[in-house]
Formats: sequence, C-alpha cells, structure tokens
Amino acid sequence: MHAVVFDKPGMENLRVMDVEAPKPGPNEVLVRVKFAGVNPVDYFTINRGGRPMPHIPGAEFAA
Repeated sequence: MHAVVFDKPGMENLRVMDVEAPKPGPNEVLVRVKFAGVNPVDYFTINRGGRPMPHIPGAEFAA
C-alpha cells in the first residue's frame, strides 16, 4: 500500500512509499482508506518528534 512516511522529524523528511499492509488480528477488520487528514497532533509529531520513527501520520480517515 502507499503511505506518507516520516523517517525523522521535519517536513523535509516526508516520503511517499510502498509499505506492507497491516494484517488484521482476531475480531479486527482491514479497511481501504480513501482519504486521511492530518491534525495538530500530527503536525507537532512531524516537526518535533515524540513518536517512534518511521511514522505514518493521519489518524482521521474515510474508508
């Protein structure tokens, strides 16, 4: 699947790349995301760190 990935903090570290699709576990489903939003938490994560890297931002999505 395609994903926006940050290897380290900073907008200059943005890459669009192919990553392995997650595998759903018991009682889980896998949905195909059509649109994803970036919120202020993602902005601070991207610019200041605070999350393990690499990081795929975008918690709000429509499937």
